[in-house]
Amino acid sequence: MIILIYVAIFAVAIALSTAILAGSLFLVEDIKESSFKELGVGPTLARCTAICSLVTLLDLIPYGFFIALVIWFLGIMLVFQKTFVQTFILFLINALFGCGVNGAITFLLKRWLESDADLEVIGMTFTGSQFFLSIF
Repeated sequence: MIILIYVAIFAVAIALSTAILAGSLFLVEDIKESSFKELGVGPTLARCTAICSLVTLLDLIPYGFFIALVIWFLGIMLVFQKTFVQTFILFLINALFGCGVNGAITFLLKRWLESDADLEVIGMTFTGSQFFLSIF
């Protein structure tokens, strides 16, 4: 059951990281040469999701954070074919926000599971993993 909780939490982390990466592409790209115009929306979001999925899953291994930093930089540079300056700006935005999102979700999940505390959602109180059972 705990595995389903982790899957749900990491799915949310991947979705948030993908949205942050896609949004930050708009910040550094020229409107005429946008990845969304050249490649299309679907392929661009698929590339964003691939990078974010890999980086998020690296949190499961020891020292995965350091490998994730390299993957962020090289992934953005190679997949989206950006210049060094554009890649560095995208790296800073996504490494800070992406790792922050993953760290916050992981911290809250561990704290909640270890404490076995009650969680109140829209007037209903759930204990421990009962909350995620009600979602699925």
